[in-house]
Amino acid sequence: MLVYFGLKVISAKGSGKDLIEKVFSLGYYVMHVAMLIFLLGLAGLAVCMAIEGLRKGEYKLRFSRTGGGYTRISWAERPIRFAFQTIAHIGFSSWLIYFWVRQIQSFSKKKISRSRKQ
Repeated sequence: MLVYFGLKVISAKGSGKDLIEKVFSLGYYVMHVAMLIFLLGLAGLAVCMAIEGLRKGEYKLRFSRTGGGYTRISWAERPIRFAFQTIAHIGFSSWLIYFWVRQIQSFSKKKISRSRKQ
């Protein structure tokens, strides 16, 4: 935070303004790419869990840190909960992918409008 404030003060004074803008834009792009990779990995994990649950006919969910207990959701015992879990996994990953496609589209529109202004 202190570095950010210092760079903003330096850029406001005019010395090294172009370099600081490049550093900020590079940091912005790196942050977005890292978030994209993380969230798409999370979406892929959710899809894999849904596929595995459908293939085996049950979900094994662990909610404790020590790994002591499992919650088993099977199609034969709890079909509504099983369907909900499948929809939740696939819906979450679909929403993440949709969200990032929208982010990339808005990002590319901003970049195109900036290049047209110059």
